[in-house]
Amino acid sequence: MAGPLDGLVVIDASWGMPTAISTMMLADYGARVVKIERPGGGPDGRSNVRKTTDRGKWSVEADVHTEEGRAVVRGLLAHADVFVESFGTGRVETLGLGYDELHAEFPELVYVSVTGYGTTGPHASRPGYEALLNARLGQMAEQTGHREGPIFMGHPTVSYGTAFITTIGILSALRARKFNGTGQKLDTSLLDGMLAISSMNWWWNEKDISYLARSGTQKGFGNKRLITDPFECADGKWLIPHTGGPGAYKRMMDLLGFGDKTRTIDGPEMAIPLDDVELDIARNQVPEAFKQRTRDEWLELLHAADIAALPLNRPEDVFEDDQVRHAGIAIELPDADHGTIRQIGPVIRFEKSVPAVPTPAPAVGEHTARAGEITRSALWAPKPDRDAAVSTPLQGVKILDFSSYFATGFGARLLSDLGADVIKVEPLIGDQMRPLGDLFEGANRGKRNIALDLRTPEGQEIAHRLVAEADVVMHNYRPGKAEKIGLGYEQLKQINPELVYAYLPGFGSSGPKSGLKSFAPLVSGMVGLNFEGAGKGNAPIRRVIGNEDLYNGFLGAVTVLLALHHHLNTGEAQYVESPQLHSSLFVVGEHSATLDGRAVPAHELDTDQTGWSPLYRLYRTADGWITIAVFGGAAFRRLAEALDRPALATDPRFRTHHDRQDNAEALTDILSEAFAGLDSAAAYKLLDENDVPAEIPLDYPIMPELLWEEWALESGRVVEHHHAEYGWCREVGMVMHLSDTPGRFKGGSPALGEHSARILAELGYSPEEVDALMASVCALPTAAAKED
Repeated sequence: MAGPLDGLVVIDASWGMPTAISTMMLADYGARVVKIERPGGGPDGRSNVRKTTDRGKWSVEADVHTEEGRAVVRGLLAHADVFVESFGTGRVETLGLGYDELHAEFPELVYVSVTGYGTTGPHASRPGYEALLNARLGQMAEQTGHREGPIFMGHPTVSYGTAFITTIGILSALRARKFNGTGQKLDTSLLDGMLAISSMNWWWNEKDISYLARSGTQKGFGNKRLITDPFECADGKWLIPHTGGPGAYKRMMDLLGFGDKTRTIDGPEMAIPLDDVELDIARNQVPEAFKQRTRDEWLELLHAADIAALPLNRPEDVFEDDQVRHAGIAIELPDADHGTIRQIGPVIRFEKSVPAVPTPAPAVGEHTARAGEITRSALWAPKPDRDAAVSTPLQGVKILDFSSYFATGFGARLLSDLGADVIKVEPLIGDQMRPLGDLFEGANRGKRNIALDLRTPEGQEIAHRLVAEADVVMHNYRPGKAEKIGLGYEQLKQINPELVYAYLPGFGSSGPKSGLKSFAPLVSGMVGLNFEGAGKGNAPIRRVIGNEDLYNGFLGAVTVLLALHHHLNTGEAQYVESPQLHSSLFVVGEHSATLDGRAVPAHELDTDQTGWSPLYRLYRTADGWITIAVFGGAAFRRLAEALDRPALATDPRFRTHHDRQDNAEALTDILSEAFAGLDSAAAYKLLDENDVPAEIPLDYPIMPELLWEEWALESGRVVEHHHAEYGWCREVGMVMHLSDTPGRFKGGSPALGEHSARILAELGYSPEEVDALMASVCALPTAAAKED
């Protein structure tokens, strides 16, 4: 075993995709993850998703509903660092495995509980399945598709969001344990995962500032000077461009033949709305223009004009991509069904703590006889020379954020929420994302800010002084630019040998696509998200909820935390790399492929965009829709009883999980007929009274309405504050709930250069020197100063 988590022991008694992905991440980077499985295994024992999410883990059989099984778990916990459970609110305590009881017995144990909606609030008792949350909270209404009505979300964005925040929370709790000496409880939920995903696009402010139009005839980007949609080309293949780079909108209009009708804008193009003629071209005429050339022809032209653009692929296509091959992150594992399968392996690059290639997913109970081999490593014990306790996990950590746009900044913001002192180093004209208030706030709240001209020797000297006192540097410059302004890894390592250098580029530091621009949601389209959300056989949809900006922010935070742990455990600082491409590959990583390119899907949305299977999907009712999530034989029997069709449970076609899979079409037809005869309210009442997980899909997104729920404010999931530019605001707050060292909201996003003078003084510049620098390399241009 190798990697930054080498020696860490995790006992995973959970079920479901979010925790499976989270503990897979821990296993990928070196942790010994022991999965507790019911004797004989559950219904997913032979599933395709198990091939990926359980790789690298050990499997120990133990029935936690028996004294004998609980004794096995407790024996493992005596040698563990982390315990993960997802039994549901209140249920784990009845098994004698609740936090209070285990914390008393194992005080250094980090205890992780993942639920549907958290332990308090109006939704806490509802069943915790992603599709049901998507329905209950209106995400099925927010997700557009190929038909009217609620759309089953083919891409499990909430599961990935929840997995990321759970992993970040675990790593944060482990760091706090180093300094405080004890473990604590981490609570996360699907609700928190949904909120974390929503923090990019949903907030409220009294000036009604948003980069998205949510009503009227031009939804989406409205009259923003921005185009980033899928377009079909002359050969029937698809691509997606992004005009967010300087001058890119006008250059693309020139290529498409609309240059004479499109204004040239001085400064950030997105700051100037489209006029009526330009708006009609952008939203109505551009799609037809792309049909005049093949995809390859357009990509060549767009790249030559320095316009970001990528092909739209299916998930199984990514293994043949030239950049993916160059990165070497695809792995091949032996497989009982296909001989050998390809998967996306560990996606973070480490200079020193390089992870090993994961082993295939174990057979159920494969390691039961070896449970006695599990031992804790002294590497992960609390520091023996603890000086003072920390009140937040990253207290004392200083991070320099040299990034622009959303992804890297969002990762740094997550770390700021957890107590890091994050300083955003921003060019004098400001980040190009500043005009997009919700995006800028979501990526930069709680940070300090210094405006700095890094093109000058004086500006670089200030940056180097900052680096000398920092623990982490994060940036997303295109390859080679950091070195030109004195911020390359080798340059900064000479200034501060203890520095963690986190590079989050678009495609990687090298390779055939490394020089390309990267904007969301291009990379998401390239790795297959638009097809994953479209449904079997359909054209790609315009957008799925969740994209590489969010995912790379999450993965960037994980990357930094892993590197900080390696530094704490070994004393080694290092270079780490986490490109947007890699985070995008990770979130389609539950899918595999054969060596000849055939898909081995973990799940597949049907053509009608109603679900993944007969028992996890939407059904039409007499007056609307109902969503069900029926897993296991007992739940299926309750469904049959609720619908007054008890014979279904004994029908040979549907007797077992695998029978129901083999006869999915017949079961779908029977259930469709049953639900068509009921209205939604009646169907919900029948199902709920019979303990069958179900929800009526909300026909509008619950965001931003949820921001006004007092329970959300009281739980810290929503924060309210006054911003100097935006006025009163409400936005997503804390989504990782640590019992002893909780995260903290430190205020809204900073004004450009808001803390420049104070930071210069902290660096040792005299008052006279500060004044001189504020009038030169830290001086805002006149126009920017007026706007500020």
